[in-house]
Amino acid sequence: MTVSREDVVKMSHLARIKVNESKIDKLRNDLNVILHFVEQLDEVDCSQLDDSSQCVSRMPEREDIVEQCDPALVLSNAPEKECNMFVVPKVVG
Repeated sequence: MTVSREDVVKMSHLARIKVNESKIDKLRNDLNVILHFVEQLDEVDCSQLDDSSQCVSRMPEREDIVEQCDPALVLSNAPEKECNMFVVPKVVG
């Protein structure tokens, strides 16, 4: 599979990326190099791999223990507090 000049123009339009006319050919060549590399990956025989061979092992879990805490101690380092609650900046207009 190769990418044509028209493909680059169409992709840049769909991605809403302005590409200078002078850079279209370089971008086309770069995309073709990437696609050639991906095509080489198709040649790798993965038939002997287990389906879950790429999964990351689970992190060890610890027991969830509920402990009592002092609200005054929790709020002691808060830069701003009101009515025993943290005051945070408004983020929604």
